[in-house]
Amino acid sequence: MTTDLPRLEISTILGSAHDDLHDAVHALEHRGRVEWIDIPQADAARKRLRATTDKRRDCLIALPRSATLVDGAVLHMTDDLAVVLRVDSGARLVLVPHDLQSALRLGHWCGNLHWKVDFGPGSMTVLLDGPEERYRERLRDLETLAGFHIREESAEEAEA
Repeated sequence: MTTDLPRLEISTILGSAHDDLHDAVHALEHRGRVEWIDIPQADAARKRLRATTDKRRDCLIALPRSATLVDGAVLHMTDDLAVVLRVDSGARLVLVPHDLQSALRLGHWCGNLHWKVDFGPGSMTVLLDGPEERYRERLRDLETLAGFHIREESAEEAEA
């Protein structure tokens, strides 16, 4: 299916929607001006690829060897549009601490277990490298020390 949206040629990663560009991307998201490129983890090592955003915009990505495609990479940004990469890294648990003290304990706990974690506003996402139940069992040990809950995916989030 063709689109009237202009093709983007991307040669650099501008920053991260999770960190340094979070506020700018968030503001554009409220205006409906963020387009997402979804790729599987296996394609994240590639330096050259052709991709299509969720709005069907064609993108040609040609990155230098030193660049790495990661979840949240901002590939294009203007005052009116951001293009952000989502890397499907497989199963994950989203942990939502109930207060600052719980957030610190939860972060310390996950760090001591050497879990791979991505931090977002008000939550942390644990990338699972094994059976989910094993992670949930370890988290049960923390429930008396920190207030948190595991955000369960809705049907819409699972399809996205």
